[in-house]
Amino acid sequence: MQTDTLPVDSSDDVPPPRVIAPHVDASVDVNEDGVLDIDEIRYAAFVHHGLSASVVEDMFKQVDTNHDNVLDAREFDAIRMLVLEKAENAALRYLQNVDTDRDGLLSLQEAQSYLLREYGIGFHDVARLWKLVPAEMNERMNSTLFSKLRRRVRGMTIRLARQMMKISDLNGDGHISVDEAQAIAFEQEGIGAGDVASMVGSVDENMDGELNAPEFADFERIVRARALENSKKAMRVVDADNSGTLTLDEAKRVAFEHYGFDEKTLAPFFGQADENEDGQLDTVEFAGFRSVIRARSVRDAIEKLKKIDTNKDGLVSTAEAIDSTKKEDDMDAEEALALFNIADQNKSGKLDKVELADFNRLVRLSSIKFATDHFKEFDLDGNDVVTFDEIALLIEQKYGIPVQQIRKFFEQIDVDNSGDLNPAEIVDFRHLIRSHVAQHRQDKPTTSTVKTTITTTTTPEAPPTTTTIATTTAIRTTTGKIANDVIAQDIAPFSTAEATTTTTTTTTTVPPTTTTTITTTTKQRPRPKSHAPSRTTKPPTQRSEIVAEEVIYEDENGNPMSTKQRKSVKSDDVSYEEVIEYVDEN
Repeated sequence: MQTDTLPVDSSDDVPPPRVIAPHVDASVDVNEDGVLDIDEIRYAAFVHHGLSASVVEDMFKQVDTNHDNVLDAREFDAIRMLVLEKAENAALRYLQNVDTDRDGLLSLQEAQSYLLREYGIGFHDVARLWKLVPAEMNERMNSTLFSKLRRRVRGMTIRLARQMMKISDLNGDGHISVDEAQAIAFEQEGIGAGDVASMVGSVDENMDGELNAPEFADFERIVRARALENSKKAMRVVDADNSGTLTLDEAKRVAFEHYGFDEKTLAPFFGQADENEDGQLDTVEFAGFRSVIRARSVRDAIEKLKKIDTNKDGLVSTAEAIDSTKKEDDMDAEEALALFNIADQNKSGKLDKVELADFNRLVRLSSIKFATDHFKEFDLDGNDVVTFDEIALLIEQKYGIPVQQIRKFFEQIDVDNSGDLNPAEIVDFRHLIRSHVAQHRQDKPTTSTVKTTITTTTTPEAPPTTTTIATTTAIRTTTGKIANDVIAQDIAPFSTAEATTTTTTTTTTVPPTTTTTITTTTKQRPRPKSHAPSRTTKPPTQRSEIVAEEVIYEDENGNPMSTKQRKSVKSDDVSYEEVIEYVDEN
């Protein structure tokens, strides 16, 4: 009997091979769940390529074939290709704006110019980035390579933004709030709070009301654009020869007038801003120069704040500001308060370090205008320049400062080595003179020596009576107004004389008495009080002070005699009123 047997398919006993899904990009999978949601994709596309949320959302829907609202590795590969294509198209469009020679490619020089303008990245940093993309420095980039360069630039700016956030994120929450952004923009470019609020809104991609690192990088790019606008406006004012560029001499004049920086301070700043090293600054380079100068002025303001912040609260009140400007610039309270209110950006009634920097600049410009208006009072010969001889004559006459010391001050202030002082230099000269005179007074302590001798003689009979009256006259004389009152009105010097004693002796005959002679010698160096008028206050006038000692008369029993008793005694004695009249007349 034959039995049919069916062939055995061994494949039925072997399980089908297991398909292992590829892993998603770990750098994008923030929550490490193995898939990528819309928030993770949106953030990655924004960080690396600056794509907007709406564009990324459309691409996400296109590749999410199973509509589970997450992307696996295959779906992520698909959206990555779309993102790169979108970024390359954006680079192609932008290339048309930065390709200045219109050859369809980007040269290193074109990249340097574009990145300095848009991001403030220096030429040397651009060259290093350039090497990371093409093989050779002399190669030119097409849109694909340009897209890669833009990605590296964006990564660089985000890293820089994170570094800045470590300093500017005051509450340490890892984000920049609107208030913090306002402080940053005001410190960098003096941008007002209203403008900053709209700027934050324009870059707040996730609309959470604050800025993460990529958003803050975009915010800084807008601040940079505002800096360029301000630079163009400022260039039209300070470009003396209308060349469209700023030389070192022109830059020195601007920075000295606004901030008091000399060439030694400015030269490194100028060299740092002069990216193409042609010895002059265009509007883009001038924007960087202004930013560096402003940052330096804030550092200087921090040091000044330590000196004038009398209550040590880290801020400058109106009283502290008024007192400081009074001492340094003889500015009246009304003008100082007006400038204070302009600098008080947040209207808090106090100035922080950045606001104080602006206040200092406003005070300096006001003082320069004041010196300009009174320039003729220094220019003794009317030739429109104030020379050393003219300024030395005025200062030596008024304050008695040695000529050698005046020359040291003059050479220190004459920053342009012209041999004469312009109004801005006169302002700094005032500061030196005022500081020197104030210090000189503090170094002279007030001394007083009093020596008194009392001699008593008793006679049984009626000898002649000798009465001694000692009258001390202290005279304080203020030198009359001269030309350099504009230098230091509130420290008007006093021409003082030592206190002297005038003795008048009259001999009369009275009944027997006890005679007492009092002799007082006083030697005193007067210490004048600080007089602080405003710029329009008249200087103090001459005043004399009279001090007279009272004389006590005694009868034969040693008892004091009243005025009536003394008048009953016939004598040729001199009255108190007659002594005063005599002193006044002489």
